[in-house]
Amino acid sequence: MPIIDTGALVRPAFEAAEFTPTKWTTADEKAAFVKALCRFIALDYETTLFTDSLYRRLALSFGHIAHTNKRGFIATFFEDLRSKLVFIEWTLQWVPCGDPAWTYSDVERAVQARLRACDLLDAYRALHAAEMEGAERVLLKQLQAKYADGAAPTRAPVLHCSAPVRPRLARKPEDQANLF
Repeated sequence: MPIIDTGALVRPAFEAAEFTPTKWTTADEKAAFVKALCRFIALDYETTLFTDSLYRRLALSFGHIAHTNKRGFIATFFEDLRSKLVFIEWTLQWVPCGDPAWTYSDVERAVQARLRACDLLDAYRALHAAEMEGAERVLLKQLQAKYADGAAPTRAPVLHCSAPVRPRLARKPEDQANLF
């Protein structure tokens, strides 16, 4: 099992000087967003830290869409280990583009650098693989218990129908031509 140093996501602290202000956003606001996002990830996606402002900005970063609303975003990316892994993969695969004076591309690059520095992708992949193996082992034990006495059927049962079933049309075929 990998040791995950999520503290590397938040240390050293991001400074406003690392980011380019835009016409609509100050460097301080960019730094506050990246700090909030990295803290959220470092604390294993604690949903109480997923504020409305963090959601609004994240929904516009890394090629994300709003996923209907904040709740939909949480359901898509933060409810289980598999979805958290998808979030990390999505975030790292995104290619930041645009001038930082007009976009959050500098913030996206900073987050990606921190994710890579603490090797979070490999750690979550290992955790997910362990979770899957555990689930498969439970299923294997259940199946072995079910079929331990040779009770498994040697042939699948054959079902017989008494009469062929024909589908019924909702309309007569000639009535369908009048729809056009």
